[in-house]
Amino acid sequence: MSKDSVTVVVPVTIEEQNQLSEVITRFVRAYASKDNAKANALIHPELGIYIIYRPGASDTFVKMDSLDFAHPVPEVFAYPDLNTEFALTFEKLPSYDCGTEKWNKEGFICDTTAHPNQLSNITSFEDEFDEDKFSEEDLIRIEVSEKESYRVIVTADQPLIFHVRKYKGAWYVTTLDRAYAGCDA
Repeated sequence: MSKDSVTVVVPVTIEEQNQLSEVITRFVRAYASKDNAKANALIHPELGIYIIYRPGASDTFVKMDSLDFAHPVPEVFAYPDLNTEFALTFEKLPSYDCGTEKWNKEGFICDTTAHPNQLSNITSFEDEFDEDKFSEEDLIRIEVSEKESYRVIVTADQPLIFHVRKYKGAWYVTTLDRAYAGCDA
């Protein structure tokens, strides 16, 4: 597959919107209850899940087959408790200001008008220092995934940020971003 053959999937019908909403909501519930089985049921075995984290000054990621709440990535940063009373909305995502340590708006939000680019940004940065770290196939796979994905943010002191993607007719969680809104590096 080349990156030029990407078809952007936009939930148009009420049924498609409901399917997307259901997967997003189920993942948030599974994460909040730290239920490996329920969370991993929403991760496609072929796609796996990318976990973005910040070990120092810059972000990096690993690709895993599944989540294990008892063995977090990175291992020194346990998966936090998540309590949210927000209902899912579809609108422009909130942003986090490290100066004020506040979100510009709070909520449980998915933006279906924009696509995430965090993984591409990380690969571009890391590729400058280690040209052999990612194969051309890896780079294309990541770019295609992002063009077919949407980002979800649940604001909190320890937010939940993840990406969802429609793959082979169903929605899956493909990325967990544990770095955004972390201002300590």
